[in-house]
Parts: sequence; C-alpha cells; structure tokens
Amino acid sequence: MLGARTVTVNVENIGEARDYVENNFGSVFEKKIKAMKVGKKESIWDNSNILLNGTNIKLLNTINFKDGDKIDLLPRIAGG
Repeated sequence: MLGARTVTVNVENIGEARDYVENNFGSVFEKKIKAMKVGKKESIWDNSNILLNGTNIKLLNTINFKDGDKIDLLPRIAGG
C-alpha cells in the first residue's frame, strides 16, 4: 500500500518513530485515504494500529525501545 513492506531505522523513542513514518510515508497514505474516502484523520499514525514487538502500544504503560525492537503499523483501512 505504501511502497515498502519493511524499513529499518534507528530511533530512540516512539515520537521519533512517529516522525519518521509521517515524514516518509504520510503523504502517500494521505492520498490513498482521501481517494478511498475513509478515515476521519489523514495521518497514517492515527489511522493505524501500532504494535511494538507484537503488542498494541495502547496497552503498554511505558514505551521503551531497545535494539532489535519491531514496530508494525497496520492501517485500519486495510479491510479484513
């Protein structure tokens, strides 16, 4: 959907991860959701379920990154 299945980056915290995603994939995502007329927000981050090592970040009390952590973005508009 966004032209990349896997991207490896070095970020220190969840804010840097969000900035990276929005800056590198946000415009492509925004165009797609506008064309599909879905999603109340046009942000890829706000329209995705975000998993840190398989756990939804909304369920975590604190978010601490360590080397090798994996973040998955599952856009809610993907259907299913």
